[in-house]
Amino acid sequence: VCSPADTAQVAAVVRLCHEHGLPLTPAAGRSGVCGASVPVFGGVLLDLSALQGVVSVDTTSGVVEVLAGTFGPDLERELATHGQSVGHFPQSFDLATVGGWVACRGAGQYSTRYGKIEDIVTGLEVVLADGTTVHTGGYPRQAAGPDLNQVFIGSEGTLGIVVEAQLRLHPAPT
Repeated sequence: VCSPADTAQVAAVVRLCHEHGLPLTPAAGRSGVCGASVPVFGGVLLDLSALQGVVSVDTTSGVVEVLAGTFGPDLERELATHGQSVGHFPQSFDLATVGGWVACRGAGQYSTRYGKIEDIVTGLEVVLADGTTVHTGGYPRQAAGPDLNQVFIGSEGTLGIVVEAQLRLHPAPT
């Protein structure tokens, strides 16, 4: 089990696993019930739950940058201090992390109002299988070709490991 605390450490572990042909299973909140975070082939379990916290809140642009290991209640508590909400409340809200929402293409109780996670994500920081870090999107609205966020949303960590997400904000309900 490896518990990296930042993107560089995630990339280093991924790079080593890639170089040595070791199976790698990313996990964090472990709220899934289908066994995807169980390392059935051995190797390294990459515990992303140390990547916690809100990096920035931009109420003018309506975007929050948040680390992938952040749990839903912690994110919403921080956003409440800014009068904001992401509005994503899946059934696993108390147990799931932001990275899990993205990796599993989560839907929440208020999806008809705020959208599912694929509607909420504006950008991602992702570590690829060889340890390379890429950034996608990151703007509230964009018109610059294909939406690369959608490559990683719902990919269950098979195409890259989400380490940070930029999510749309909404004014918190009164």
